[in-house]
Amino acid sequence: MDIRTIRIIIGTCILFTIRIISTFILLPVITRYGKLSNTNDFLIGISISIYSIMQMICQVPFGIAADKFNRKNLITLGLLIFLLGNVIIIKLNNIIGLIIGRGIQGISAISPVIMSIVYDSINNKYYTIAMMCLGISFLISFIISIVLGPIITELINFNALFIFITILSLVGIIVTYLIIPDIKLNNIVKNRPRLNIISIIFNKNLVLINFSIFCLHILLVSNFVTIPYDLIKIGINYSNHWKVYLYSTLSFIITFVLINIFNKYKYKILYILISFITIFLISILLKTIIFSKLSLIISIQLFFISFSIIEAILPQFLRQITNNIPSYNGTLLGLYSTNQFLGSAIGGFVSGLILHITKSVKLVLFVNVIILLLWLFVIIKNFNKLKEK
Repeated sequence: MDIRTIRIIIGTCILFTIRIISTFILLPVITRYGKLSNTNDFLIGISISIYSIMQMICQVPFGIAADKFNRKNLITLGLLIFLLGNVIIIKLNNIIGLIIGRGIQGISAISPVIMSIVYDSINNKYYTIAMMCLGISFLISFIISIVLGPIITELINFNALFIFITILSLVGIIVTYLIIPDIKLNNIVKNRPRLNIISIIFNKNLVLINFSIFCLHILLVSNFVTIPYDLIKIGINYSNHWKVYLYSTLSFIITFVLINIFNKYKYKILYILISFITIFLISILLKTIIFSKLSLIISIQLFFISFSIIEAILPQFLRQITNNIPSYNGTLLGLYSTNQFLGSAIGGFVSGLILHITKSVKLVLFVNVIILLLWLFVIIKNFNKLKEK
């Protein structure tokens, strides 16, 4: 692996880490922030959902822009927009400021821009490894954010949390220009065919990939909603949950080894996908049917491993089946990222609603099982068509 490839992987992973921490660090404390501001549950709900809504709206425009403009400048623009939203939150220091600020932050949909740098700049030999690193960055960042948010607000205050996010945005801009090498848009040609966004959205193969990432992120957020309840059930206090997540990062070593093995068998990618959807299903069934401390620990490890591997191979799958759509990688990844955020938003909403109405973790897990079975059915049904690609 050459130095340029290493710089791209390290730089994009740092940017992903910064973005995920900045996005999710507020989730564990945002309700408490609203309560201290003496506001109602409706406005708190808006402050949580407005970010995801704006992200979903802006993923494709940023993806299209990534096919036309300097990607490092687009990343900087996105981070500056995010920074502006954060400044508004700090200055107004109330629930309205939080809603406006989070809405502005949601405009900075730079995920497809970051992914398109990896997509266009890293050859097939290391692409799956690069995407696995991004997937692991996502998970580790998610864990760090849900642990760090309550700690910062408890030890200092809420404004310290927003100042910390501001610093992260500035670090992201520095990383963009110092670590990531200059990216030339070699694939962007003057005579490329006119963009037909409708045909791309309804391309059958792309629908299957986007459906897969949609399901994966529903399951990701849903699992993180239910895991705290399961940990409390086996006697682990909320204050010690971060230790479980920290120990779980050891499973990433297994993931890295597996990805290096699978990287030699790209033609088997469909079999790998089906296998790890099945392992994901087993992880859910394990803690549903045979609930114990041991089964829960094994279930969490299987969840981390299966998520990380599927998150890594889906972009490789996307790359293999879209070779006939020239020069629109940013657009394709914008649609892909839209489905990631849509899945995350629906996963959180549905799981939270079920728990609020029924107080039943098992019902949430049952819904997860249904989603996994549906996902498996769709992939297996279209197996031969996808295999041809």
